[in-house]
Amino acid sequence: MSENHDALLYILRIVGFLFAVCCVWLIYARQKTKMKRLKAANQHSAIVLLHKRHAGNIDYASINAILHIDGLRAETFLYALGVPAVYLAPGKHVIEVEAHWSRHIRGRRMKDYQAGPSMISVSVESGEYWSLEYCISKDHFTFERCDPKNLFVRKAG
Repeated sequence: MSENHDALLYILRIVGFLFAVCCVWLIYARQKTKMKRLKAANQHSAIVLLHKRHAGNIDYASINAILHIDGLRAETFLYALGVPAVYLAPGKHVIEVEAHWSRHIRGRRMKDYQAGPSMISVSVESGEYWSLEYCISKDHFTFERCDPKNLFVRKAG
């Protein structure tokens, strides 16, 4: 009886390991296909970076998102580690944007805040890099050109 039980456990471990490997491979294959499709479709597009460029400045929202581009759902990709981005075809667009951030209130409690969704009209050209940010004190989304080699803005002074 003990030998059958050991053999069954051994077989279950092998099946579990094979299942895990298949899941990892499936996720990898889907991501690879998605990235190949995005690169092929967007070689001549502008890139909009959605990260917080003013690191350490609590006046800017920590999470920015583009929900829709000209009424169609926006698809984000990872431009760099911790830097989500969206491809934007050359021309004029109306984008629906949103921002999220958290603040401490009364000790250890946190409160989540949200701005938007708001509509912004933008115009971009091929090969440009743009940044989307939300300034909390001004209650305003900013869409401005940025340098992809220098992802963060230093404080003045």
